[in-house]
Amino acid sequence: MYTISVRMFVQFMLRNDLIICAFRANMCTTKRESMETEENTMTRFEREISGSLGAFWKKNAEEEVRKVVAKADTDAAVEPDGAIKWSSNGRYLMDDFCEKLEYAGYAFSREATAEKREEQNAESLAEYRKNDKGLTGEELAVARAAFGEGTTVVDVLTGKETRL
Repeated sequence: MYTISVRMFVQFMLRNDLIICAFRANMCTTKRESMETEENTMTRFEREISGSLGAFWKKNAEEEVRKVVAKADTDAAVEPDGAIKWSSNGRYLMDDFCEKLEYAGYAFSREATAEKREEQNAESLAEYRKNDKGLTGEELAVARAAFGEGTTVVDVLTGKETRL
């Protein structure tokens, strides 16, 4: 049996907790430093379709491309500038969907779609911020139960701080 002192255990746990916190903080950042290696220069889809993840994932990616093209044919519309959006809600397609369409040779502009999607997202967030009325009584009660009385929580979309 291996024994360690309480002091060593506490030091180990503190160090371990700091490592976990640093890892979680890195996961939450939107922009990460990119190290140019062979592994991270390809998207997951590119690795799947190339076969580098195995035959199962290659076959799965090929089937996904067929489904994406069929869905775009029936449910999306390409604008004159090449941007593609859903006919049902007018939202511009997400980049992972566009990546598969681009692989299939679909006639649209991935760049135009990305630009319009960013504009659309900015407008949606501005509208959300304008209409935000803060937490309701029920939401405050849930937040207090989850985080504790006296804790300050922040709405990540508006930046508004609320003391519980």
